Amino acid sequence: MDMQKAELPIQVQTLNVELLGKPIHIIRNKLEDLLTGSCQTLSLELQSWLKTQHVTVTLQEVTLTELPVSDMQASSTSVLKHNESGMLYVAMVPAMLMRLSDQFYGADIERSSDDLTNSDLRLLHRMAKCTSTWVAPSSAWQQHEFEMTAGVGIAATLVIDVNGQQALLKLTLDSALIQTLIDELELDANPHIASDFCHALQKTPVRLNVQLSKTILPLTQVLELKANDILPIELLTQTPVHIGKERLFTGRVAEQEGQLVLIINDDKDTNR
Repeated sequence: MDMQKAELPIQVQTLNVELLGKPIHIIRNKLEDLLTGSCQTLSLELQSWLKTQHVTVTLQEVTLTELPVSDMQASSTSVLKHNESGMLYVAMVPAMLMRLSDQFYGADIERSSDDLTNSDLRLLHRMAKCTSTWVAPSSAWQQHEFEMTAGVGIAATLVIDVNGQQALLKLTLDSALIQTLIDELELDANPHIASDFCHALQKTPVRLNVQLSKTILPLTQVLELKANDILPIELLTQTPVHIGKERLFTGRVAEQEGQLVLIINDDKDTNR
């Protein structure tokens, strides 16, 4: 059956039911706790590197994300590969990375080009190595060429504030790295989530819409309709029943003890 996809509010995230009860949510929660407690470490590192006390790093959010990420650019992303399996991507907007790099290397001249230099990338990789140790020991990582795989990942966004100027440092774990962390922590999926979800779904109230009649009129007649006009109609012999826009089955209208009732036709079983 075809279903039309309704537009969701910006603040609402779609739910991937394939991930219900899976350990990826445990990894996401653990990563959020790790990052919240480790932001101060990166703050102190940046204060030392940039020779200023006016540096703070805070965690903005940790979310599940679909890979590949469309706005992730290879030119401004440092990639670390886990010895077991999986990639960690650390990315920053080039303009802010250049400002951090200029302060780090003590450059006084404002650059006219937006192209990142090897020095800029070395600073980005330095930040990537620092943040990677929050996930696994430094010995577990190797620098790797940029390549993005498909799947479900975890994205964390850190806000770096330097002298009132803010930039976002984005960390992304691919599905292979998530599985490595799941294996290392020996996590298992919740075995009861499927039955619990089905049980809750069975109790969900739904509205059945029964179309008793329909008529076709020329547009000119429709435009001339006014209050108290009478339209002749006939009850449908095959009455369609819908939930929303999805047709379930048909029925026929009858009278029983002074009330209209709907008798379900045999096509109910074939349309389930």
